[in-house]
Amino acid sequence: MIALSFSAYLSMYPILLLPPLVLLAYDDQSAKRRVQSAIKFAIINVGVVAGCLAALLGTSFFLTGYSWQFLGRTYGIQLTLSDLTPNVGLWWYFFIEMFDSFRGFFLGVFWLHLSSYPAGLSIRLRKQPLAVLTILLGVFSIFKPYPSVADTGLFLSMLLTHNHIFPLMRYGFVACSTLLYAICLGPAFYHLWIYAGSGNANFFYAITLVWSLAQSLLVTDLAFAVLRDEWEQERPEMVGKDVKQI
Repeated sequence: MIALSFSAYLSMYPILLLPPLVLLAYDDQSAKRRVQSAIKFAIINVGVVAGCLAALLGTSFFLTGYSWQFLGRTYGIQLTLSDLTPNVGLWWYFFIEMFDSFRGFFLGVFWLHLSSYPAGLSIRLRKQPLAVLTILLGVFSIFKPYPSVADTGLFLSMLLTHNHIFPLMRYGFVACSTLLYAICLGPAFYHLWIYAGSGNANFFYAITLVWSLAQSLLVTDLAFAVLRDEWEQERPEMVGKDVKQI
């Protein structure tokens, strides 16, 4: 299961990360090399990525004995959520409790929700594609079908690249305390449910909600700090002053 999820992650989620990655690569060019438009640059690089993915999938086709069955066993599991093994995500419990007649509808809604972030963030934070990448990694660690602690670790590692805006974050202590709370109680609740038999699925799902809440606080706080930093750079006279939304 871990190998299948890792294989799918290598191909599926980088596609959602492609918009900010293209913008980051475009902005990283020197002024002399930036002679082509962003649209042309994006088309060329998307074509390169598509070609690389096609080559890798073709190689997998030959290595698996001229069979495309590996697609359903890797990417298909991610898309259809056919494995409802409990994890630290939000999907498994929701779909366990759902009537089968509504499964297709909510599966589409969940995937539409997950795929709606890259475009909006890339447009709003056009000048800060690295911040978009970090926020998206946090979103994926919360809302992907089969998340793991490693996804949160990757998000937290990328979060350290924005240490210059840490003073602008408001809920860092609360979010970190909540993460530690979930880390301590998560294994205990899982043991009570699976091994001791003195709990049920609600025990473990409750602590996964706390885990997701802590990550949501970090993601939203990071987004606020990025926007605040951008706003203060545009208005230096407002640095350090309180802002109220009217």
